[in-house]
Amino acid sequence: MCRVTALLHGIDATVRTIAIVNQKGGCGKTTTAINLGAVAAARGIRTLVVDMDPQGHCAAGLGVPMDGIEVGVVEAMLASQPDADAFNRLWPVGRNLSLLPSTIMLALQESSEGELSRLADRDQRLEGALTSLAPGHDLCLIDCPPSIGLLTFNALRAASEAIVPVETGYFALQGAHRQRQTIEALVHRLDRPLDCHMLPTLHDPGSALAIRILATLRQHFDDLLIPVQIREHEAFRVAASLGRPVVEHAPDSDARRDIEMLMDWLLAYVPRENEASFIPPVSQPNSRVAEIAKRVESNEQPISELPVPVTFGVEVTEEGIRFRQPGGPDQVMAVCGDFNGWSMSATPMTFNAENRVFEAIIPLPPGEYRYQIAVDGRMHRDPYNESEQTDPGRPISRLVVDGSRNGGS
Repeated sequence: MCRVTALLHGIDATVRTIAIVNQKGGCGKTTTAINLGAVAAARGIRTLVVDMDPQGHCAAGLGVPMDGIEVGVVEAMLASQPDADAFNRLWPVGRNLSLLPSTIMLALQESSEGELSRLADRDQRLEGALTSLAPGHDLCLIDCPPSIGLLTFNALRAASEAIVPVETGYFALQGAHRQRQTIEALVHRLDRPLDCHMLPTLHDPGSALAIRILATLRQHFDDLLIPVQIREHEAFRVAASLGRPVVEHAPDSDARRDIEMLMDWLLAYVPRENEASFIPPVSQPNSRVAEIAKRVESNEQPISELPVPVTFGVEVTEEGIRFRQPGGPDQVMAVCGDFNGWSMSATPMTFNAENRVFEAIIPLPPGEYRYQIAVDGRMHRDPYNESEQTDPGRPISRLVVDGSRNGGS
């Protein structure tokens, strides 16, 4: 076994299988899957990309003609075991890189009309199909659909690890919390451990807001967050439009370097089994992981230039309850709640240009309150407050003011 393959597998000779999952579309799942697969293949790692998304974007991003695909992941899952024709379902993309593509038939499999949904072992079919393909590969990357259902559950059951791409945008923290809760629920149904990592994607290192949100993600998810960011690069979009991975389209680009850094981290990180479902990757003793984390940090702004960390959401102060949200000078924010008649104009939030945050302080007597944050005229729940209640059709944040602690009482 070569050194790279040994690092990939650790002490186990089985294929390392990673599901790339997020129920939100447009967060970089497919971009991560196809480009990580291409980089791995370029390093001599025999890689299989499995497209579990009925949209079939992996094929488009790897230059595989959709009209030429006759069989794929559906036929592999529905085949009798053992599947002697498994390799015939693969599309050879290039040296060391194969694709198990999706077809339009995949979209039907979660409905009552789909054959997959009627099978007794319907949630284990992908795992069985990949077993037939294991001898020919070192790494398997599963691109999941932007939904949580039978297809995603098949992917998680077949995988030993999961990567959750998370944008460093305004609603990143809210989305990250919900993704963690959703996957934890699915892992509970799996009844076995699943090594899970969160990957910051579409990151703009020149944006103070993105830097602040990344710092907040680290604060909340330090045990899960991969110490690598996939920055937002035009090269990814252009490469995808040409049906080529970025390693081929722009081999000297920062986009490729970000994916290479992610590959370095995956090679350095040795998956652990038979432990809790969400296993802290960064805390694992591994000098190579620590080295990569240090390299990533060295490419970011110096610590002295980073904005001073602040707490977003709600906070008790001597003046009252402080509401604080990240934002930019081109935005308008306000606090709306049952304490001001849900008015978008009664309690505007003031923008602090130095810290790039919006703030409002409201003296509130003890009690329980409901509120939302109005961003450019649209009301949303506070993504930095986990306490909420759901009214018909809209989630609302919840705030309890304790008289003993409230400076505004």
